[in-house]
Amino acid sequence: MKSNLRSFWLYVLSTLLLITFVVTDSDARPEFAAQEDKECIFCHIDPAGGGPRNEVGQVFEDNYFEFPEDFDAEAIMAEVEAVTKRLTTAVDIRTAYIKTNDVDHSDRARASCGSCHSAIDSFYMMQGELTLNAQASEKVRMTLSNNMGSTLNAFATIDAVPGHLYVKVGQFRIPFGIKQKDHNILVRQSYNLGSNKRDVGVEVGGSAGNVFYNAAIFNGGRAIRSDLNQHKAWTSTIGSSFGPVRAGVSYLVDKPRDKRNTVAGAFLTAVHNGLSIEAEVNVGNSLADGESLLADLGVSSLGYYAGARYRVIPKLIVSGRYEAFDSDRERNGDESRRLSASARYTVADNATLELYYWGNIANKDRAPETKDRQLAGIDQIILMSHFWF
Repeated sequence: MKSNLRSFWLYVLSTLLLITFVVTDSDARPEFAAQEDKECIFCHIDPAGGGPRNEVGQVFEDNYFEFPEDFDAEAIMAEVEAVTKRLTTAVDIRTAYIKTNDVDHSDRARASCGSCHSAIDSFYMMQGELTLNAQASEKVRMTLSNNMGSTLNAFATIDAVPGHLYVKVGQFRIPFGIKQKDHNILVRQSYNLGSNKRDVGVEVGGSAGNVFYNAAIFNGGRAIRSDLNQHKAWTSTIGSSFGPVRAGVSYLVDKPRDKRNTVAGAFLTAVHNGLSIEAEVNVGNSLADGESLLADLGVSSLGYYAGARYRVIPKLIVSGRYEAFDSDRERNGDESRRLSASARYTVADNATLELYYWGNIANKDRAPETKDRQLAGIDQIILMSHFWF
């Protein structure tokens, strides 16, 4: 097992280094940051990127992710920063129609917040999020968002060293690996790290030159509803931009009850001539309370995904992804795998139509009586409409 683990990590590191020297023109994550050679806060309210955009970011998005030739972004940012207190709102609505090629009316498994999969054809309300952002002072911002009755983000961000170091306090997404909008990625969902997951704690992050980093401590045991606040967990990420390539590693320790769950990951993003790629691999292990990490270097679970995205025209983006998750490396037949493809077309300044195809790959080693969490073998087409302001 230890020999296999060493070989696995040598393979991961070799792949990262190879792609680093081969790819020559890249887009960092969060999206478009490297394209404009700016920090995330240049376009986003949250200095860590993602979520609602500020005035500059909104213009960037409305112009199909390019700045107009006569647009003076620095002047607008200076004007915004001159305002001591500012309140902005954002509304994000997503609806979907899910078409399943093998409808099972006896099972009637319905889509939920944990998965977009369903065994019946139906319309679904995927998102109805209202976000409030307040610029309380020059260095303090506050964010509060609610999605169909459930509080998501509720935190304050302090720019300790503007552009280089921030502190976030409250309820927020757990920082780990590539910041994804899709909470249905198999490995993220299985490790409880999807984009719809939030936890309460403190996060510190920033950048120094080409190096970026973050660390957070938060409530552990997130999967145990009766024990949400009894233990603590922590995660850390460090990485760097190698010219056009952005790569890094993350590590998470979660301590529910009498054991410790660990997840280690490596990730990479890059883009070349309008084609962006991303890949992440995560390995997990579980240790008894008090057991040393060095006592068992084995890998109990393994998940990974790799995807590509291409901007065909300014209004049309196509993408594809392969993903897999093996929850127990000692058990044969429990691995879930999926191929997905999507196309997103901007129909108006504040609206898009998105078409998804999810092809779940049946596992030939799975026992007939075992149900797959992702409805293996049941392919689906999802038509989603997205409106925001």
